[in-house]
Amino acid sequence: MAFRYSLRLSGAGGHGLIQAARILAEAAAVYDDKNAAESCSYGPEARGSASRAEIVVSDDAIDYPRVESVDFFVALTQEAYDKYIKELKPSGILVADSSVRVDSAVKAQKVYSAPFVEIAQKQCSQAAMVNIVALGFIAAVNSVISSDSICQAILGRIPKMSERIYLKAFESGLEAARRYGGTA
Repeated sequence: MAFRYSLRLSGAGGHGLIQAARILAEAAAVYDDKNAAESCSYGPEARGSASRAEIVVSDDAIDYPRVESVDFFVALTQEAYDKYIKELKPSGILVADSSVRVDSAVKAQKVYSAPFVEIAQKQCSQAAMVNIVALGFIAAVNSVISSDSICQAILGRIPKMSERIYLKAFESGLEAARRYGGTA
């Protein structure tokens, strides 16, 4: 049976999760030499409503990119957590913003909580960098897509002359993983 791993990033429209999912898919496919597929979903209001982006990573061809059971779930808002948590596998990993109330009945192998939005605002002076902070955290606590590949994919997709702020946000996410129980 082929290796297949699914990641779901959820939050509010405007958090940059679609960009983050594309970065993860590129990191896996281009830099880690795996197969990857990315898809997204968001409400008609787009900015502010619950949104999700999903990535499937496999060592074999991906013939069905829809995610039905999630191995790695990120929730940046309560609304997104409530809406999308039910597909997390009991063996899965949950990463939530510290503002999210995680139900104690949720079965997950590991649960992490960190103030992603606050970190983006305070350390990067831009709440819009929350997606890159989350990518740093993901890089530290996942074993499927390498940290170096995620960093390379970020640098390959950002506007020139903005590398400093993006690297700071990524490194803030790595540091958050060390601080809040990850393995960075």
